[in-house]
Amino acid sequence: MRIVPIAIIAALAATPALAQVRQGNPDAANESFARQGESRALQQNLTSQNNTTRMEIQRSQQMQAPQPTPGV
Repeated sequence: MRIVPIAIIAALAATPALAQVRQGNPDAANESFARQGESRALQQNLTSQNNTTRMEIQRSQQMQAPQPTPGV
């Protein structure tokens, strides 16, 4: 389960080099913009998944019965 986010983060780390425009290719700028858009979409998806997981954890913690306190 942790492997997928790590793989996505590794791919996102490589995107600045991939986003550079190659000279001599007339479609290079469009390809670069497409890669940047895909990178942003992956990053937003990962952020959304992380936020959803955090929210579910918080809800499950709130739904648990409070622990009894020892009497004094």
